[in-house]
Amino acid sequence: MDQIWSFLSDFRSVVAGPTSRLWPVYLLVTLAICMIVYRQQAEQKSFMRWLFPKSIYLHPSHIVDLKIFILNRSFAAFGIFNLVFFSPVVALAIVHLVGSGHTSPPLPSVVIALLLLVVSDFSTYWVHRIHHESRIIWPFHALHHSAEIMTPITVYRKHPVYDLISSLVRGVLIGVLQGIMLSAFGQAPAATTIAGVNAFYVLFNIAGANLRHSHVWLSFGPVIEHIVISPAQHQIHHSLDPRHHNKNYGEVLAIWDWMFGTLYVPRSRETVAFGLGDRNGNPLAQRHDSLRAAMVVPVRDSLRQVGKLLGRRSRAGGNGTGTDDASRSFVTPGTPSTGTE
Repeated sequence: MDQIWSFLSDFRSVVAGPTSRLWPVYLLVTLAICMIVYRQQAEQKSFMRWLFPKSIYLHPSHIVDLKIFILNRSFAAFGIFNLVFFSPVVALAIVHLVGSGHTSPPLPSVVIALLLLVVSDFSTYWVHRIHHESRIIWPFHALHHSAEIMTPITVYRKHPVYDLISSLVRGVLIGVLQGIMLSAFGQAPAATTIAGVNAFYVLFNIAGANLRHSHVWLSFGPVIEHIVISPAQHQIHHSLDPRHHNKNYGEVLAIWDWMFGTLYVPRSRETVAFGLGDRNGNPLAQRHDSLRAAMVVPVRDSLRQVGKLLGRRSRAGGNGTGTDDASRSFVTPGTPSTGTE
């Protein structure tokens, strides 16, 4: 019985605790932001009908979102994707290689919080981008892009393999930072937190992060959107429009997109349609229309791409010198996840 109560407590924490975007504090702030947007747009329909339209919240895509959400949050409650043990292992390895001089004065905790944000966000950018560029792992992210409508729950529309890869890479990079901090200062970095969460992530979530996956357009303006990714920019990332493909990979910071040439800053409000499509922006049939399909189809599509890659190498004589189109192709949200070329 104690184990059941422990799981329920952990489940409640990962669903609506400070580490979740569904924490009541974030939701209340989001509601206030939506009220401001609603008044600025001078909508004719009532606030509740505008914010919670039946066409979105009763859509089959949203129902699948809810099922994936429950499954993934259950995994999180069991700690299946909690790979934080990689961080201390990597940190100790760095200390062993570099040594510990302990000559530098400790950094302020707010600076450490910022460094942790930068490292984590840099990791998120590249994990996200590589999933788009690799035909083998794209199917695991295609599930997320297959959402035909978006609500705050859609952020959790992820295949477990994507979460596993993301947690692993982020854990390694944070471990490197921790190792450097231990070598330089002789102690583990202590960051400024709010309710146990990095203060900068709290600010990010308060600034409308829940609207990134929604029908509510919230832009920060061209200057800020070169530094921080706005909800509008992330909606553009999900757009079927070919000119929006492969843009705005960043989660919090826009500087990575700006630095690596993938930034798209809207000049005004744009109408966007969501889902998977071909390279011309034509929508494809929904293939993740159930929880089972959401879990099985990406694995099947990925294995099909592995088979194609091995087939190409075999036809090239097995020497690895053949043209590897599958791994080098720049896969977009508009590329079919069916394994077809």
